Amino acid sequence: MYCPQCGTEAEEGARFCAKCGRDISDSSEQPRPAHETREAGPYTPNYRTEERPHVPNNLVWAILAMICCLPIGVVSIVYAAQVNGLVAAGDFAGAREASENAKRWAWVSLISIALIFLIPSLSALLFVLVAWMSTLMTGSAG
Repeated sequence: MYCPQCGTEAEEGARFCAKCGRDISDSSEQPRPAHETREAGPYTPNYRTEERPHVPNNLVWAILAMICCLPIGVVSIVYAAQVNGLVAAGDFAGAREASENAKRWAWVSLISIALIFLIPSLSALLFVLVAWMSTLMTGSAG
């Protein structure tokens, strides 16, 4: 019995291919052995990239978030760094989840830094406006 995916000979009764891991227990198609099907030529690696979906790692957003707000940005960097490894391992659902987490934590970081600067700025502006209005009212009354 030969693996229909990679052409490696498998032991009788084997459920999975020892080389590529494909389920061969109920395989009806039996290709020729790998040494008979391969053509002479340059080495071609035994992996398929056409089935890998693109999952953005959001690393740029994570780096910007880390520059803006270090503690929360680090969490985003950790999730962004996991994405490519999960895609390479074939865990596309985990890669999408890590990508979404990286994006989420980057936004949390950017929003928190905006609020950290925005609230004191608005408070200072309000204080200046109140002081200005106070001087206008006392100046016009006296």
